[in-house]
Amino acid sequence: MSYPASSRRRSRGGRTSSRSTPSTPSTPLPQGETARNGPSGKSLDDKYQLAVANLPRQVDFTTIRLAFEKVLRPRTGRYEDFPIHFTLQVDPPDPKRPRDKNRGTGVIYLNDGKFARHLATRVNENPIKIGDYEVLFQKQDGSLARAIQGSYRRPQISREALERKKKNQEALGHEVRVLAVQFGIEGRSRESFSVEWEGDYNPNVPTRAGQQQKEYKSYAYLKFNEGREGENPRSLQIEIAGHSQSEMYRVTIPMERIRGLENGWVDGYPFIIMRLYNPPSFETKPQYASLTGNPKQDFRHSWRRLGSLDAAHQRVVAFSSKVLRLVITSDSTHLDNFIKMSKFVRLPPLKISRHAQIARGDLFARRRLDEVKAMSSKFPWTVAFQCDALLRNCLLLPWEILELKGEINRLISIGERFAEEVLKLFVVLAPNLFENKETALDCLRRAETECNNRGMSLALTTPKFGLFRSRHVLVTPTSYQLEGPYSEQSNRVIRDFGPDFEDHFIRIAFGDEGGALYRHDWEVDNEKFLEERVGTILHNGIEVAGRRFEFLAYSGSGLRQHSFWFVCPFDHPTLGEVSAGSIRMGLGDFRRVIREPARYGARISQAFSATDPSVEMKLKEIEVMDDVEAETQIKYGEGEELKPRKLTWTDGHGTISPDLAEEIWQVLCNLRPGRVKTKSDDEEVVKPKAYQIRLGGYKGVVSVDYKLKGKRLIRVRPSMDKFDAPHSLGIEISEAFNKPSRMYLNRPLIMLLDTLGVTHAAFIRLQDAALENARDALNHPDSSAMLMEQHGLGEAFELPGLLMRFRRYGLQSLHECDPFFRKLLSFSLYHAQRELKYHARILVPGSWTVVGVADIHNQLEDGEIYACIHRQGQEREYIEGPNFVKPTFLVRAVSPTVHPGDVQLVHAIGKPETGSPYDIEKLENTVVFSVKGRRPLPDCLGGGDLDGDEYYLITNKELHPHRYEAPASYIGPERTKLDRDATVEDIIGFVIQYMTHDNLGLIGVNHLRLADQRPEGVLDKDCLLYADRYSDAVDYPKTGVPVSIDGMPKPTDIPDWYCAESYDPNNGDYYESNRALGELFRGVRLSDPNPAPVEQPVSQEDVVRAALQEKVYRILNDCEAQPLDDHIFRQLFARFSYELKYQCATHSLAQSANSRLNEEEVVLGTILGKTSAVNESRKRRNLMERLTKQSKDLARSIKKEILGDRSVLSLGDQLARAWTCLEVAWGIARANKFGKNSFGLIALTSLLDVLYEIDSKRDEQGEEAT
Repeated sequence: MSYPASSRRRSRGGRTSSRSTPSTPSTPLPQGETARNGPSGKSLDDKYQLAVANLPRQVDFTTIRLAFEKVLRPRTGRYEDFPIHFTLQVDPPDPKRPRDKNRGTGVIYLNDGKFARHLATRVNENPIKIGDYEVLFQKQDGSLARAIQGSYRRPQISREALERKKKNQEALGHEVRVLAVQFGIEGRSRESFSVEWEGDYNPNVPTRAGQQQKEYKSYAYLKFNEGREGENPRSLQIEIAGHSQSEMYRVTIPMERIRGLENGWVDGYPFIIMRLYNPPSFETKPQYASLTGNPKQDFRHSWRRLGSLDAAHQRVVAFSSKVLRLVITSDSTHLDNFIKMSKFVRLPPLKISRHAQIARGDLFARRRLDEVKAMSSKFPWTVAFQCDALLRNCLLLPWEILELKGEINRLISIGERFAEEVLKLFVVLAPNLFENKETALDCLRRAETECNNRGMSLALTTPKFGLFRSRHVLVTPTSYQLEGPYSEQSNRVIRDFGPDFEDHFIRIAFGDEGGALYRHDWEVDNEKFLEERVGTILHNGIEVAGRRFEFLAYSGSGLRQHSFWFVCPFDHPTLGEVSAGSIRMGLGDFRRVIREPARYGARISQAFSATDPSVEMKLKEIEVMDDVEAETQIKYGEGEELKPRKLTWTDGHGTISPDLAEEIWQVLCNLRPGRVKTKSDDEEVVKPKAYQIRLGGYKGVVSVDYKLKGKRLIRVRPSMDKFDAPHSLGIEISEAFNKPSRMYLNRPLIMLLDTLGVTHAAFIRLQDAALENARDALNHPDSSAMLMEQHGLGEAFELPGLLMRFRRYGLQSLHECDPFFRKLLSFSLYHAQRELKYHARILVPGSWTVVGVADIHNQLEDGEIYACIHRQGQEREYIEGPNFVKPTFLVRAVSPTVHPGDVQLVHAIGKPETGSPYDIEKLENTVVFSVKGRRPLPDCLGGGDLDGDEYYLITNKELHPHRYEAPASYIGPERTKLDRDATVEDIIGFVIQYMTHDNLGLIGVNHLRLADQRPEGVLDKDCLLYADRYSDAVDYPKTGVPVSIDGMPKPTDIPDWYCAESYDPNNGDYYESNRALGELFRGVRLSDPNPAPVEQPVSQEDVVRAALQEKVYRILNDCEAQPLDDHIFRQLFARFSYELKYQCATHSLAQSANSRLNEEEVVLGTILGKTSAVNESRKRRNLMERLTKQSKDLARSIKKEILGDRSVLSLGDQLARAWTCLEVAWGIARANKFGKNSFGLIALTSLLDVLYEIDSKRDEQGEEAT
């Protein structure tokens, strides 16, 4: 572990490194100070060693040596008679830095360990300084140097940064007097503004015609807020007092939400127009609150969140909160201050307003809204949903929607599904009405034309089995936003009722403005607001497009994302009336957990997990076998007593016969063709040897047991049994583990390994290699493919595989000179750099992430594992460590590692003996844990089990800690129980409690920041306390016990690595961390995502025709393929373009109708938008995951249409279809239509797939295989 730098100057290299071996001196050492022996003649390896860092690089050895002598061997003063004998070595300079005389690091050898304690005392009193540099020390083996902890200095923000922050505060310290606050709607031309709500704070403001003069005691001021210690977003705040005698109000506008600014004058008063991506936040607090004098008590949660400012505002807040007009005082100083401050914080430039008309239009009068509701109620619900989206998403005004009534009825007469599809496209096109200079009616007719162009048969394509058309509603503090339908993986309940009733189920998510999860705010209390906003809907239901939906349940991941299933009761032809209550009752018998609301809800959630259906079982094909468990006594940590505990070595793990595993795999491959791609027909397909399943009330992982061969059998255990559902006999697949995942470092793991002695240089080497590989992707197609594969980019469009074939088919110039491909590569590089800088997501080559299973054959001893890695098209790799020569250490991958005992050393047995169980059944891509010993190893690793938890297998010796700590106990708190049976109201009560008290993310962040600031890192007592609370917070969804951190020590300053993407780490809010995380953060500089213009651009058409046209024509002539009508492919493009537009519109980070992704982002499955807070980073990750799934389904379906029925058509016919489609794509590209590049990408991939298959068969058979 390294010690954080002081506020004094650091070396120019910006890095301090710890070393594991002595180095040779960079300059001739003083006499008697040789490379291997000290003055006493003893070997230096026998001495007490400390790493030295932060040496000035352009100072010679003699000067450095004299500085050490002055402090450690003083000739005068209190330590004159107590010299510290030492030997000093300094690392040689980097050859690339000719001016340097050393590398800034070295080693000091002490003759005795006691000298370390003396050294600590002296450097505390009198730090060793060389110019402006203060020397830092660290124990050579990387472990905690308790003898020199006294030399640890708390990291501080530099003087320059503090001065910069002071200037910022001075520049932003002005207030702007606001005379009127108006929310409203702009005309399409932005030349008019309709005031829908206003607050008047001066009698002379000309806001209404004929306004009477009256005395105003209220006032409002606009000010810039930098946020609290960089945690809360920077914002503009309008504080309003005088609405009542007791309350004051505040409008908070995060600066990232401001889309544009305008300025103008009316009747001598200046006004400012703010256009926002998302509505502001509204808050209130007592105007005359009594104070205690303790700032932490007086100002913590002093403000309370609101949905609106008053009753009149509540009626229109959902529709008119994205344009704000502020009339300010005529004193020019106030306007000048606003202009200066807005420039200082780099808000959008202030433009001249074109508002010529200011009116009070009352556009959202209750009468108008009722008319829209009445109109929609007469439409089929799927059509009404799209009409509601037009209103709720603020795309059209009520009167504009009413004018479309006749046209919508005409569309419904053509077909309900057709009308829904037209309106769904209309929702995408509507935000651009003014830019396209068309009316709402014109735009709707254009949407109809596009739907007709793509063909009715394609428009009415139903999702494949296992998918369903999902509709979503996002409930924010001010409004509802409607999305969908789009295809998503279904669950057991949806499949039970079939596609005819899927529109009675809906996903309701609760989030802050813009869709991010509610964050913990030091100043604003959200609890009461959530109880009202969320609780009302969960208890009473929600009306969407005329239908009332009631709370049904949630999935495990849905609870974490505050997303829940609702259902509208319906009549089923065989089941009768179906409601939320009847659905829950039909899932199974929950009497075992009925008095525990949290566990009750968690058990119900199993049925709502996204799964693929596979096979139906008979009761005789399901066996229950015993768990491997024992009563044992375990000592947790140093100084603890032995404690009895019952432990289970097979927790969540069962087995399955090879025949049944193969049957399931075939079903999954039929559901999703293309799961596995092989280079030839005779290449071995890597099939899953383990599945994560749901079977009635059973949940867990089953692995293949070769001893069950010849049977159709699944064997489960009591630890997998969560509730009784004897009539549900279908095996649902949550995940099939047919390939290993790469292993990436993350911030919590790096901090833990840093504390346990892993050198900074080890992390830096891995990051530098990752950066070099990322940069190399711009130059070589194979490197580009590897980068995308490592980061999951372009997966939906099979981009990595396409790039790998460029060289084979002579298409390299596309990689080098095609503007579309250059943009894809530049975006990929930016994505990779961003993951490294802001998440420390660093690839560890040769290490893997695999699912854990139990040693059912009893082959492994305590502390042993077996793991075999098998990737498609490659040889098997056995993880091996004989006699711990190459030991492997394990980390649980399912959650952040926060306790020092979450890392454990194990012995991998390597390739099993011939004829042994793991030679017969190799269980590829799993890690097999021993069922022997005093404690299950998974339980030691973050409290893991075998019901689907994945584990890191880390074989890189540089990352192996120098010490290992005892694992934590992971004994959860007593679960919340009632003295009666729980009801759905109790589950809802828990959900609301969870949303307001879910501190998991905050605990993890505080733990990391404290570890960065404390000498002992994660071993610090306060960090260990946070680790214990973190474990409890992870279990909160099941125990129902909230975890409080009130009274716990909080981190003070903020390390630079915690800086959000849209902030400057040098703004004075952050200190320069000297931990590994700080060095890694500063070691990455983000490139511009937009590439430089290509000097000699080429088109895909020119390159592909030159490389492949002759070959394609020859094959088509040989097989006498018939010319194809290109009309079907033009329709196919129309469908593709429609879906692509919808994905671009519904996955932007701003979640605004005016903010959309570009085509390249969809192809890659990334979002370039910057985040300003941790909760937004999580939101972007969820959006990217959803985007990838949806675009993968889209690209696969388009490719399938291009190639036709491959089981019937010859390769020649498929080639003809692919080439014709590619020529259509080139024509579309010349017409410059949206989606041209990505459609051409799918067509090119289809063509190369067929050519590759033809070439492979020709190589095998020695003849044309067409």
